[in-house]
Amino acid sequence: MRTEVYHINSENENRYGMMSSMYSRGSDNSAERRRMCKVLTKAMYGSLTKKQLACMLGYINGKPQKQIAEELNLSESTVSRHIKAAKYKLHKIAYYYHS
Repeated sequence: MRTEVYHINSENENRYGMMSSMYSRGSDNSAERRRMCKVLTKAMYGSLTKKQLACMLGYINGKPQKQIAEELNLSESTVSRHIKAAKYKLHKIAYYYHS
């Protein structure tokens, strides 16, 4: 199985539901933004289960949950649970490094 690497950037960061609110406080925070993107990218590959990672990669690339479920041979509710759990983990990691 081929592994693809996806990076969090300004186009897909809003899918996490946390990035825009965390960075709305400063005027120029590009260095902090780059650091946070590196942290979250590493966290995705180090902290998430294989299924959570697969679901999140589809999610951040804009695929609907139904399509992700079909590709991974899972139910839509399972995909939803994996995405919710992954977002929770990533939010905790982002909060820890941001505070």
